[in-house]
This record gives sequence, C-alpha cells and structure tokens, in this order.
Amino acid sequence: MDQGTRHALTVTSHEHAGITFVKMHGSLAATTAEQGMEEMKKIVDAGAKKIVINLAEVDYISSGGIRVLMLAHKQLSNVHGELKIAAAKGMVKEALEASGFNLLNRVYGGSIQLCNTEEEAVAAFTSPNRR
Repeated sequence: MDQGTRHALTVTSHEHAGITFVKMHGSLAATTAEQGMEEMKKIVDAGAKKIVINLAEVDYISSGGIRVLMLAHKQLSNVHGELKIAAAKGMVKEALEASGFNLLNRVYGGSIQLCNTEEEAVAAFTSPNRR
C-alpha cells in the first residue's frame, strides 16, 4: 500500500435467514483495528450467531486486522456462534493464508472458516463437518 494512501474502514451489515452478512470496505490495519473490533462487538452483542464477513472490498490487511477477525471469532465462540470469512482476494487472501487463517477450521472445527464466496460461506454453516 502506498505511504500516501489513507487507511479507512467502512463496516455495514444486514441479516438474512439467520445469518448476519458483514461487508468491510477499505483497510484492516492498526489505524482501523479498534473501529473494526467495535463494529464486530456491536454485531455480536446484538445477537448474531452466524456471521459471514465479506472482505472483497478490503484492499489491505495487517496483523492488527487479522487480530480483529480472531477477536470476532472469540466473541462468537463465547456465545456458541460461527464465523466465516468470504471473498478475500489478492494481498488480503495471501496474508490470511500466510498467517495460517485457512487452517484454523482444523483447530476450531466449523466455527471459523476461510471461504472463496459468500455462497460457499453460507453452505459451510450447514456442512456436516461443522462442530
């Protein structure tokens, strides 16, 4: 990311058929991590148990951004919820894979998973391999 690029994050969400779809736009970096954590906490506190976070419009992620996703998973685990990450691409997908994010479902069962699309994420909620 260019040094002159400003880090900004926009988070929107909607619920459909018992699944909360969260769309993030911008960057998940140290400068936006607190905002991302606050937004995810609001969503979980509002009662969401199945969340799909769409990262298609996230163009940058740092370790602070990965921490946001891990903390969201932890919050959901506390209420027996599940988190799916969908549509990460380019550098964001590479960063998640390099950090081992795509292997977390082996450790945590179906409660967390990196998926290619929202449709794949929704299907993963009903997969027989989930916890």
